Amino acid sequence: MPDLFIRSKLNPILRNIPGHDWEAVKVYNPGVIFHEGNFHLFYRAVGRGKGRHSAIGYAISKDGEHFKRLAKPLLDRDEGNPHEYRGLEDPRLTKIDDTFYMAYAAYDGSSVRLSIATSKDLKKWVKHPPAFKDFLLTKMGGVFVKWIEGKPIDLYKPKTPERDIRTKAGGIFPEKIGGKYWMLFNEFRIWLAQSDDLITWNALPGPYIGPRKGSELFDNVFVEMGPPPIKTDKGWLVLYHGIDLKDIYRLGFILLDINDPKKIIYRSDQAIFEPSERYEKEGIYDILPGGLDKILNMNTFELRQYLGNLTNKGIMPEVIFCCGAVVVENDLRIYYGAGDTSICTATVSLEKILSLAS
Repeated sequence: MPDLFIRSKLNPILRNIPGHDWEAVKVYNPGVIFHEGNFHLFYRAVGRGKGRHSAIGYAISKDGEHFKRLAKPLLDRDEGNPHEYRGLEDPRLTKIDDTFYMAYAAYDGSSVRLSIATSKDLKKWVKHPPAFKDFLLTKMGGVFVKWIEGKPIDLYKPKTPERDIRTKAGGIFPEKIGGKYWMLFNEFRIWLAQSDDLITWNALPGPYIGPRKGSELFDNVFVEMGPPPIKTDKGWLVLYHGIDLKDIYRLGFILLDINDPKKIIYRSDQAIFEPSERYEKEGIYDILPGGLDKILNMNTFELRQYLGNLTNKGIMPEVIFCCGAVVVENDLRIYYGAGDTSICTATVSLEKILSLAS
């Protein structure tokens, strides 16, 4: 089943540019909107230096594979906002009426806060305050998961109270349902949230989607929301990330009732997309021992040796991470971060995906 998608022969379609300080280290985890015949890509970029942080870059394409990008970030941290000290991460895009909504994570180095930015033209964006006022992950029924010596461990208490402030990975439904706006969000577990204005959100009690027991399942450790839901004849198509015991990120999907997003119609038992190419199985991950600072101080030989040792020990993550998906001419095109390092794309017919739920 993971071979459903056809990868672009141009993958990775976007890489870091060493000459651009703000995206010199890596580019990944893009959101996307197809608008007026163009693919508009909004991606996370990480730069070098003492003030290294994540910013959001912008690129545009007619064919979905050849992109032209800005030389400077489209959105960057505000120096006066402590919530954005470590930058803006993993944007997801939704258009409702004449307004574009970008859900992104603002990271201060400890707490992660889902925030919303709005635009009328995809060029000028207005940031709004954090989307949730009082969401604490563990008090809402969530757990943290950390890999220790290659094994996932559930942590029911965060290291500090600040870390319990964790909202991210927000996928906004593109229309009102039952008089409310809806969103699926977060990692480790996925919650549903409602809003009256698309800016301030309230989470429904208890996680909505969690990991499943079973050593053969691709999502038996934790789950994380993927791109915004897509409306289809069979219901709302929701792509999500499933992570297993070996720290491999794969894509699965669920179908939700078109009139009631609280009702799950179908959930895939197998992943529909998984890492298979070298650029998806090797990368520069912040979670590796020593962190990104250690990696950036290595020369090429040291880095290859370091990554090779982790692979041989079986503790190297394998990651495809998808924040963006669009349907164009009945093809589902996804954009994803490969190995937390570069940006790739792949396609599959929407009919083929939906047929799995028959």
